[in-house]
Amino acid sequence: MIVSLYSTKGGCGKSTLAVCLAAYWSQSKKTALLDADPQASLAVCRQEVLRVPVFEDTSKRIGKTIARLAAEYERVVIDTAGYRRNKSMEALVHSDFVLVPCKPSPFDVTEALAAVELLHEIADSKARKNAPLRYAIVLTMAQRTAIASEIRQELENAGVPLMSAQIGQRVAFVETPVAGFPPASSVAALEIELLARELRRRQRI
Repeated sequence: MIVSLYSTKGGCGKSTLAVCLAAYWSQSKKTALLDADPQASLAVCRQEVLRVPVFEDTSKRIGKTIARLAAEYERVVIDTAGYRRNKSMEALVHSDFVLVPCKPSPFDVTEALAAVELLHEIADSKARKNAPLRYAIVLTMAQRTAIASEIRQELENAGVPLMSAQIGQRVAFVETPVAGFPPASSVAALEIELLARELRRRQRI
């Protein structure tokens, strides 16, 4: 399964979530991380701690790189650029599932809805004619606040694909690139596990 993280809104936890998902899957699946962001955010990852190999490709050949990794690994997690560029579109076209991280704020929601509109266009394109592209918004850095509940309700009312699982604002997530996946008994680990399970479930539909 090829999962891409896509958002044009900075600070939404896109790269952190990509690392956390890859670290979780690496515990039971052969997993790879692909850094498709020119900012090379994943360069800080301690691969020996994560037990996940990190590859980089921001070139026009990214489609071939994705195909090669998909043939070798059971899970491929792609961190795309934090802005709209042709290479990101190429990565999205080659994905099985695209997650759109979104903080519970009005500004982030606007960007997330624009991303969903783009993904809808890609899903309906000729390139995906025989291979459905699944995608959904996932709330990140979410806390038990009135605004977070209102944002979720707003997205549900808008009828856009929205993950039931959400990711809280936790130090453990930020530390994952250098400290490894959070302890199995932690709330952080549970949140990632629930998200990964839902991803798998939605992909089977």
